[in-house]
Amino acid sequence: MAEYDFDIAVTFAGEDRAFVDEVVVLVKEAGLTVFYDEDAKIEMWGQDLTEYFPDVYEHRARFAVMFVSAHYAAKPWTRLERRNVLARAMQSPTPYLLPVRLDSTELAGVRITVAYLDAQVEGASGIAAAIMAKLGSSQADGTRRFNGRVPRTPAEAATLIGERPDGWEYILFSYWLSTGVEQRNDAYLDHRLQFALDGEFVTTDNLVEYTQIEVARVLSITETFKHLLLGPAQETAMGAPGESGDPDLIQHLASRMLMIYDELLAWAHRIRSTTTLLTEGRVMLQALADYAAQPIEAIHEFVQDFRERMDHLHKTLESGKSVSLKLTITFKVPHEVSARYDEALQRFASALR
Repeated sequence: MAEYDFDIAVTFAGEDRAFVDEVVVLVKEAGLTVFYDEDAKIEMWGQDLTEYFPDVYEHRARFAVMFVSAHYAAKPWTRLERRNVLARAMQSPTPYLLPVRLDSTELAGVRITVAYLDAQVEGASGIAAAIMAKLGSSQADGTRRFNGRVPRTPAEAATLIGERPDGWEYILFSYWLSTGVEQRNDAYLDHRLQFALDGEFVTTDNLVEYTQIEVARVLSITETFKHLLLGPAQETAMGAPGESGDPDLIQHLASRMLMIYDELLAWAHRIRSTTTLLTEGRVMLQALADYAAQPIEAIHEFVQDFRERMDHLHKTLESGKSVSLKLTITFKVPHEVSARYDEALQRFASALR
């Protein structure tokens, strides 16, 4: 197999750099070598670029990833790069040019029959995953790049999506959930510390009705979470038995569960921040805020435990063992919490007499 300096060489217009940079970062994090002009400034310094670019695109890269756009079609330097890529592609017995379409531009010299990826559909992570999958299939030793555990970085997630080993749907689901919970750690720690700022003021006359409405609201939030986790949405995203899942729906399902986690954290913070005139009323509000404590901790622990299980899923499946995945979570208001709230409610009622 031929030796190359780069796994891929990217060719693009400067106006499209932001998107290309996202892709480059992801594939570099996954361990691929990339020819990217920003990284090659010193090497290119003083070179005759009309000789340098033909060498890179015709001899030094395994694949050329071309980001096609109206800007790309209009520029003289990208025209030079395109000609070099096409010259190599014409001589190669296997695919070399990997076009990515950023808009609807038709590029002269690139046949419309050449398959391309749509950046608007795939996104940067999808393009990166496709590149990694392509590189994986081109290696003579069949080396896999998936490390067997729940991804810890976007690049690892892109590799997982690209390779799709058995059980990848649940591993990816765990990645999105655990990443989201980690991103919300400050709000979670605020909850643990019962941190609150001055918020809404509720009059004494309206306080009982206010708390009744808020109890109903927090119970509704937890029911929505359970429906997403245990209802048909899970199978829609993960796929029915024997069917592959949809990575976009898996991410969307995780994002909606995290949205509910946000709602619970925000609800508890809002109730703690709410104040009223009587001391007994404020005590009742603090007791009410604890209604969200168990669901918040249940979600937090579920996500941590689920990642630990999914870290071992691939190894278990590769050993030939069967795995039964049952996603369960229990929400309840502990007796001591409801008792404390009921007692505070009675004291508030007595204070009104």
